[in-house]
Amino acid sequence: MAYVTLPTFVSCSSSAGAKRATLVRRQRRMYDNPEPSGFDFYRRAAAAIRTGREADMDATAMDILVANATPRSAPHYRAVADGWLRYLGRRKPAVLNVGRARWRCGALEVGITPQFGLRSAAGDHAVHLYFKEEPLTRDAAHLALRLMELRMKDLLPSGGAPLVLDVRRSKAYTLGRRDRDRLDHWIRSEAAAFLALWEPVA
Repeated sequence: MAYVTLPTFVSCSSSAGAKRATLVRRQRRMYDNPEPSGFDFYRRAAAAIRTGREADMDATAMDILVANATPRSAPHYRAVADGWLRYLGRRKPAVLNVGRARWRCGALEVGITPQFGLRSAAGDHAVHLYFKEEPLTRDAAHLALRLMELRMKDLLPSGGAPLVLDVRRSKAYTLGRRDRDRLDHWIRSEAAAFLALWEPVA
């Protein structure tokens, strides 16, 4: 059984050619030789976003995040902070706890762990934050959204919908009325492509 996180599966799906093969190879090596998890560059940013929203002190939390950043992380954290505050605007959504889930397709298992949930006038959402410098593609966002939607009972047992936020660009994605069958077929083909690259590494 191959195991990857949702962000990794999204990144692989968004990549092509040699870059995709390199990403899968790296994940296989980590799977075969497990070590304590490495430093997550955006973990502090995600924690600051949640803390600030819970305390209704979003701008203060973002200022602290940037002020305590290293020279390397400072420009990235500033872009994240600016994007998050633009997205919020006058919104004051409440933070919700979310669960974890796994999605399986053949020999592939994908771990789904949204950073938190948000409750607003638009309803309850399980939220996946995307932080990277490269813009999130619509297809990649829809892949993440659909896998979250398929496991929503585990993520928000009381009901809700998935939301993916490209934080730097303040751009939120939801599924709307997409053709689920066609989307599911494409996601399964992406899982098969991932496994095709995974196996030869063994």
